[in-house]
Amino acid sequence: MNLDDLKDYYRARTKPSEERLLLNAIHKRSRWVEFLNTILKDGSATPALKEAFHLKWIESGHFIREKVNNDEILTKLLVTLLPKYEGEAVTIYRGENEDRFNSGSIGFCWTQDREVAEMFGSGLNACKSRGMLLQAHAPIKAIIAGPNAHSRYLGEHELTVDPKMLEDITIIKFYSPSH
Repeated sequence: MNLDDLKDYYRARTKPSEERLLLNAIHKRSRWVEFLNTILKDGSATPALKEAFHLKWIESGHFIREKVNNDEILTKLLVTLLPKYEGEAVTIYRGENEDRFNSGSIGFCWTQDREVAEMFGSGLNACKSRGMLLQAHAPIKAIIAGPNAHSRYLGEHELTVDPKMLEDITIIKFYSPSH
């Protein structure tokens, strides 16, 4: 983490922007699909809105996914509202839940840091069934967005990907259910 990351993180924390307030209202009212349709129609996804959405996604991605309840629509929302990834193809890891994996609902948030993925696989994502450590190859076309300042601050270095476009997904390890 560098000083600029810390400044961006605290600047975002001082007072919610209009974009952040809008996204909070949309989330609270479960209006993500309507919001996406509006954005697609009028092209109003400004850089400030994308930055605010990226922070909201890092903080509440699981809940946004639940509210949208359709991974095709969620992918379109993420591609529309997250800043475009600028980088290379990478090897990535994810701590996943075995039940979600078996149902084909692999998560969108991955990392290049294996230890971070192990933390999620053995903890938060090992709820009600075993946790798993996954490894995959992410071609550039699969990566929607790279880490933002908040993700780097948390030490997660989260990449948002389209899980359907990942290659060579491999189960590296299983973990006992955490709770």
